[in-house]
Amino acid sequence: MVVRTAMLGNLKNPPEPWADVIRTHYRLKANSIKAQLDKWLADDDGVVTVGDGAFHQKAVASGSSNGLAEDVAELKALLTKLQTGEYPATSS
Repeated sequence: MVVRTAMLGNLKNPPEPWADVIRTHYRLKANSIKAQLDKWLADDDGVVTVGDGAFHQKAVASGSSNGLAEDVAELKALLTKLQTGEYPATSS
């Protein structure tokens, strides 16, 4: 939920007037954030949490069923785009 809500949510829809500050922070810290995301993904047990609306559900044996891997992939892609100047898209 941290990746989905706090990180992706704030990067994709930053509150004004903080958009530039948030994007600059993520751009400057992109490499360390990616490393932390890799650690979180490695530690993920795949169990869906109660906050995900999944009380009494079990994880799928084939891997994470809580969406973390997808959220991490999306965040890493956005971080790479920030580093290369492709995000946010400019309108010209």
